[in-house]
Amino acid sequence: MEPILSKEEIADLLVALKSGDITTDSVDSTAHQAPRFLHAKEVDLFQVYQRATSGGESRIPNFDIIIDMFARNFGTSLTNTLQRSFSVERAEITSDTFQQSLLDLNNQGAVGIFSTDPLKYGCIFHFDISMAFTLLEIMLGSSVDSDSVTPNRTLTAIEINILKSTMMGIAKDLKKAFSPITSLHPSLTKIENNFRLINIVEAETEVLVASFNVSVGGENAGQMRFIIPYLTVEPFREAFKQIVTVTQAAYGWTNTFTREAVEMECSVIARSGLLEMTIRNILQLKPGDIVDLGYDPDRPLNIVVEDQPKFFAIPGERNGRKAFHVTQRYNSSRLGDMHGNN
Repeated sequence: MEPILSKEEIADLLVALKSGDITTDSVDSTAHQAPRFLHAKEVDLFQVYQRATSGGESRIPNFDIIIDMFARNFGTSLTNTLQRSFSVERAEITSDTFQQSLLDLNNQGAVGIFSTDPLKYGCIFHFDISMAFTLLEIMLGSSVDSDSVTPNRTLTAIEINILKSTMMGIAKDLKKAFSPITSLHPSLTKIENNFRLINIVEAETEVLVASFNVSVGGENAGQMRFIIPYLTVEPFREAFKQIVTVTQAAYGWTNTFTREAVEMECSVIARSGLLEMTIRNILQLKPGDIVDLGYDPDRPLNIVVEDQPKFFAIPGERNGRKAFHVTQRYNSSRLGDMHGNN
């Protein structure tokens, strides 16, 4: 951290400047300065402000789409594995230094360290203390109706080992989420509850931090965080740009359904009459009986498509086969007029 002067030090510095003990000349100006100022580094305040105010979405376009895909996949995996209804929703995506992102975890919960072959540096996933104990209770067979109690303590080595299977499942969902970008082969390296032993990049390296809210059965189960160095995903910035947005995807599916629907086969019936009969009359039918359809040969046929009347047509014959000639589309008002004229 850069040295910050107190009010007293600033006052002493001004007095020294006025007395000439500290010169403002650029030539050999360091000869009389205090040692603590000789090792101070230049700070680009604009760059610091830009880093603090820029989120992960703006640094990597469409990064949020990949994160949302992972959230849906992981929620489904938890539901299938633990036989409880889990929901994982992204809360926010921010950027920070790696050191600060670890400090924000408050030294509680479980951290899984993952390799991200063939990408560099790897990434980490963090289960906060509430989520960790909720998963432990479910994995150890607690009933659905039992009230969850979150102890205020560090996870034990046995508890960390129990959570390992859930952490390992993250790799499969992460690989699936990143498949539109690159062929990722993540794997769990280790799980830690000692945050001082977590080190995948330098302390001041910029990282992207995605936070997730996890719920089970509609009740809040805790929070999970995904921390990945910016330098890991930055080489794929152009690939992220080419990801289809949600709106474009919906439009693409609409076109696909429309194109496929017109190729579907359906039944078309030229119906000359429609009558109602009781079951008794139907059972009494025998060869030689004549059933009056009430059909008027001067009236057009009803062309029915999948049990829905669509056209009117005139019956006829063509090339030695019965055929019909479509005269107009079906509409209820036209049908009413025809019945009225009869």
